Amino acid sequence: MTELRLLETIHPTQEGTKEFEALFGINPIKEALVDELALILDRNRLEAWTQRHHAKGLGVLDVARSTLPLILLSGDVGCGKTALASCVATPVARAIDQRIVCLETPSDIRGGGHVGELSARITEAFTQAKTRAAAIGRAILVIDEADDLATGRSQMQAHHEDRAGVNVLIKQINQLATSAAPIALIMITNRADVLDPAVLRRTALRLTFARPNEKARFAVFQRILQGTNATDAQVQELAKLTEHNIPYTYSDLTDRIARLALRRAWKTNQPFGVAALKAAIAEIEPSPRMVSIGPRP
Repeated sequence: MTELRLLETIHPTQEGTKEFEALFGINPIKEALVDELALILDRNRLEAWTQRHHAKGLGVLDVARSTLPLILLSGDVGCGKTALASCVATPVARAIDQRIVCLETPSDIRGGGHVGELSARITEAFTQAKTRAAAIGRAILVIDEADDLATGRSQMQAHHEDRAGVNVLIKQINQLATSAAPIALIMITNRADVLDPAVLRRTALRLTFARPNEKARFAVFQRILQGTNATDAQVQELAKLTEHNIPYTYSDLTDRIARLALRRAWKTNQPFGVAALKAAIAEIEPSPRMVSIGPRP
């Protein structure tokens, strides 16, 4: 069996701040995620708030304390889920004035397919998170492509190893409530519809990422065009120009359209601006929607 190596970053970092600020058009999601993580990872602040405002007790706190620290980020591809999960620890760390270690599972989390390997690697990921949380004070464990680990056990195609892995995952999620140092678990998926209902029931917060509407596209182009002489009317024109039956994703706008426009402006030694973006939009179609194909056979 291959060794499990989690990607570790201790926050806050300057890079985390830049990456978080660069995610524009999803401010409500960013705010909700930061607030929920701060609530999970700073137990003392909640207790101090309770003593200040509700010294005789507050019923909702019993509910809050019993809620498992699981957050699900779901939605279409290219809408910022993974990028946000990777950098959100920095604004949370600054909000609670504490260090946070963020641990991200690798793409080969399933391992090589040996009997019992999936369950063992899931357990190892949580064990490493608990160890590092104890050392640093608090941790965020990020599991990307969560449908690889948490496909519904009732699916007829679900293999025994997959069902066993889901059982172990649920057990590990349950145990987070009693972790000595606070740990938040962020699971990311493009296919929330195939996740096991028991996993979905355990989520404290579920945030759904959608492709940007006209208002969000305006914000994206406004950021892209900072430093140019583009007017609000021109930015609005770009937002309308990218209206499509299948909407563009955030990464379509930033990584494909803006990148193409920048590359051409650089190559021709011309200023970057609205005209270059219009030309790129005319050539680039939106990414197709991801279709759920069910669990692996």
